Amino acid sequence: MGAWWFNKMITHNKKLCRQKAGWGAYMKYVLGILIMIWSIFSSAKDYPEVVVGEEDGFVDLTFTISNSKKLESGSYEVVVKGNLKGNIVGFAIELLPSWNPQAVEGIDSPFYWGEAFFKNTGAESVAFIRSLASLYGATVSGASVSNEVYAQVVGLACNPDQLEVSPCRMKFFFNPDGEEELYSEVFINIDLSEKRLEFNEKDNDYRAPLLRSLLQ
Repeated sequence: MGAWWFNKMITHNKKLCRQKAGWGAYMKYVLGILIMIWSIFSSAKDYPEVVVGEEDGFVDLTFTISNSKKLESGSYEVVVKGNLKGNIVGFAIELLPSWNPQAVEGIDSPFYWGEAFFKNTGAESVAFIRSLASLYGATVSGASVSNEVYAQVVGLACNPDQLEVSPCRMKFFFNPDGEEELYSEVFINIDLSEKRLEFNEKDNDYRAPLLRSLLQ
C-alpha cells in the first residue's frame, strides 16, 4: 500500500511538472508575441512610413515631422524620421534667420530669399541618401554625409521665417556658386500644422548633382 501510494504521488508530481513547464512555455510564447506587437507599433510611431510619389517620372517624398523647434541662434530646425521602403531614414533642415522679400511681377505676395542647411542626423541620413539614390536609379558606395550642407533658399510666395504661422513651399539651391556637376535644386515644403515635410524633385537632370551635393 505504501509503495503504491508513493508511486502514484511520483506520477502525479511528474504530470504537474510537465503541465507547469507547458504553461511556462506558453506564457513565454504569449509574451514574445506581445513584445513583437509592441515593437511593430512602436516602430510605426517613431518611424512612420514615408510616402513615395512617382507621378510623371518625378520622385516625391512625404515625411512626417518628428520634431521642430526654434534654436537659440534664431534658426528654425525641422527633423524628420521615417520608414522608406523598409529602411529607417531621416535628416534635419535648419532654416537660418533673416529672409529678404523680393517682389515678383504678376504675383501679389513677395518671394523670400534666405539660407538653410541640410543636416546629417547620423546613420538615418546615410540610409536616406542610399534610398534616394535607389529611387533615382543610381547607386552610391562608401557613402558619407557631411554634418551639414549649405543651400540658398527661396520661399515661393511665403516667408519661411513664419513657419509657425503658415506652411511654406520652398526651393533649395545646393552649390549655387559651385561647379555645374554639383549644382542642384529641390523643392522642400513644410507644413507644421500637418506635421508634414515634402522633399520633391525639381528636375531629373539634378539627380546626380543632388546626390553629390549631399555626399560632399
